[in-house]
Amino acid sequence: MCEQGFKPAFETLRQNGVTVVPDLTDDGYDFGLCLITKHKAETLANLGRGWAALKLGGILVCAGSNDVGAGSIERAFKAAIGGVSALSKSHCKVFWAKRGDTIPPTLADWAEAGRTQLVPETGCWSRPGLYNWNKIDAGSALLAKHIPADLSGRVADLGAGWGYLSLALLDRAPAIASLDLFEAEWHAIEAAKLNLSRVASPARLGFHWHDVAAGLPKATFDIVVMNPPFHQGKATDIDLGRAFIAAAAAALVPGGRLLFVANRQLPYEPVVAAHFRSSTTLDETALYKVILAHL
Repeated sequence: MCEQGFKPAFETLRQNGVTVVPDLTDDGYDFGLCLITKHKAETLANLGRGWAALKLGGILVCAGSNDVGAGSIERAFKAAIGGVSALSKSHCKVFWAKRGDTIPPTLADWAEAGRTQLVPETGCWSRPGLYNWNKIDAGSALLAKHIPADLSGRVADLGAGWGYLSLALLDRAPAIASLDLFEAEWHAIEAAKLNLSRVASPARLGFHWHDVAAGLPKATFDIVVMNPPFHQGKATDIDLGRAFIAAAAAALVPGGRLLFVANRQLPYEPVVAAHFRSSTTLDETALYKVILAHL
């Protein structure tokens, strides 16, 4: 059994015959493997959850690169429990331990801290590991200021995350008929459901755990709003943002509009010109640019 909440990786595993779920909830396992992510709190939570999922005498193994903080995670794990063995090679670490008959309080605390929670700083539900999980992204905040109050029709939010832009859409444009959120991280779309459930709106809401780069329903939406991702892991990936722009163009009806924000230095203008009839830069700061494109 494998847990994988990122839709592209989930589909790759499934297509290769792996039994995979977006959120592992059962226990009694003989063996567990936890891969270190770039988010420390997420990794610690996964260790706590993994430990709880083992049966007595089960082995939990953790592995990762020093570049994503494997050394810090190993030290924390050793401080939390005894009997940890470890190996290091090629700038990576592997460490493991056998579960006893109790769950150390520190590991239980890690698991609890990693659950979906109401974040005081934003007033929204989120969890460690999601993009800007406990704060509002500055680019998205800039984009929200340019949502037209008279916006109506069928709207899509691509790469919706925990739902900040969708909340702004419902707040600023009450005439929206429908709003569909597309997001590749399962825990993010689940948090978005919680956040939007608190909004009194007549708009029909759709929540889609989906890889936008794999394509969208054709000619479906009147407007698409997005803050496209541009990272795969720690590396910048311009092609991911380009794929979002192309997918948005295909999903719009003739005359539809794309409203998006991007880091100022990212060269998205050529792909916008290739897919849209016209475009305008509505705002530009030292870090971001807001672009409106017409199909």
